[in-house]
Amino acid sequence: METLVHYGMQVQKMYDAYKMGNISSILSNLSRDVIWEVMGQPDVPFAGIYHGPDDVKEFFNKLNDSVEPNEMVVEHILENEHVVIATGYMNATGRKTRKTFSTTWSMIWEFNDQDQVVHFRDCFDTLAFARGLTR
Repeated sequence: METLVHYGMQVQKMYDAYKMGNISSILSNLSRDVIWEVMGQPDVPFAGIYHGPDDVKEFFNKLNDSVEPNEMVVEHILENEHVVIATGYMNATGRKTRKTFSTTWSMIWEFNDQDQVVHFRDCFDTLAFARGLTR
């Protein structure tokens, strides 16, 4: 049971780090071979599949260039062995359009035996983001 609690707490700490703008803390939790998937291609500028921490850092740069988060709320964190599923909602503003939009989201985090994230998948309302990020 200790492992299950550990991964959920680790994910919560990464959400806290995101809210504080501490992206390096998130990157330090990733495997060098991490696969980071974000829905919404081609209409969401930060969508895609990223490989490795350096690539994921580029994801966060693209996200920051596009989106100003107003509210990011984690509602549930569910754990099962090496997998954590988190759900919540986000309200944001497009940096270039100044349009506000919101979405519920579900994020899946998979860990290896070294407590590193090896796979991440972000599912959200890509249409809301696309509409909020285009003029």
